[in-house]
Parts: sequence; C-alpha cells; structure tokens
Amino acid sequence: MTGAALLCLVAGAALVVQNALMGAIVARGTGLTGALLCNSLVGLSLLGLVEVWRSGPAFPLRLMERAEPWFLVPGLLGTLVVAASLYGYRQHGATVTVALVVAGQLAAGIAGDAAGLTGRRGSSGPGSPGLGSLGLETWLGAALLVAGAVLILRGRGAA
Repeated sequence: MTGAALLCLVAGAALVVQNALMGAIVARGTGLTGALLCNSLVGLSLLGLVEVWRSGPAFPLRLMERAEPWFLVPGLLGTLVVAASLYGYRQHGATVTVALVVAGQLAAGIAGDAAGLTGRRGSSGPGSPGLGSLGLETWLGAALLVAGAVLILRGRGAA
C-alpha cells in the first residue's frame, strides 16, 4: 500500500471522528453553523500558521496578490461537504452518510478521471480520454461500491 493510499484511509477514519465530535458541538447548543465555524476556524488557523512558518510572514500578502475569484469555490465546496456530512450523521448515522458520500465521490471521480479533470485520465494514461479508458477493474470496483451502498441503505431503511 502506498503512502497516499494509507493517508486516504486514515483521512476516511478521521472524517467519522470529526463528524462525531462536531455533532457533540452541535449538541452543546452551537447549532450546525457554529460547529462548522469552529471546524473552519481551527483548520484555517492551523494552515495559516504552518504556511507563515514555511513561507514567512509575507505569505498572506503573496496569496492575496495571486488570488482570483474562482479560488473561493473549493472552500465553498468543502463547507458543503462538511455541512452535508454533519447533517447526514445527525439524520441517518455514520454508515448511511458515508455510503452516500462515497457513492457521490465515486461517480464524480469516475467522471473527473474520464474527462482528465483530476490530472489522471483513466488507467491508460493521458492519451486515452473517455469512460472506456478507465478499465474493467475500475468499473467492477465501482459496481461493487454502488451495490454495497444500496445494501447499506436498504438495511437501514433509508433507500
């Protein structure tokens, strides 16, 4: 297993812990927005400190010089992901929420790889665009993940 694969597995487990803790924050009366704000402020502060340490105190100015309006989109999407996950955990629990999030990520990932949006097109390299370039193993794995999500949803009465 590569370091990147291991990091992704750890991140997946961390998301479950993060959402459980954020649910506890909501239960303390902060509301969904309060929990999201706490999450974002801690992450933003940590990343800001790391980058100032790495690049020097002029980092924020250099970032602002290079910023373009579309730079806001990833932050908005990230907030959507965290908010939807937290809401899903409170409504359906971790298992159903993770199944739905992973199914959505898988569908978007297949489309992104096939279109070359992710920097890696399919399994045959940059010269082979399209869904067919993803390979049989990718499609079988995707089908198994979708089947697993459907079984989880049926078992929980959420389908």
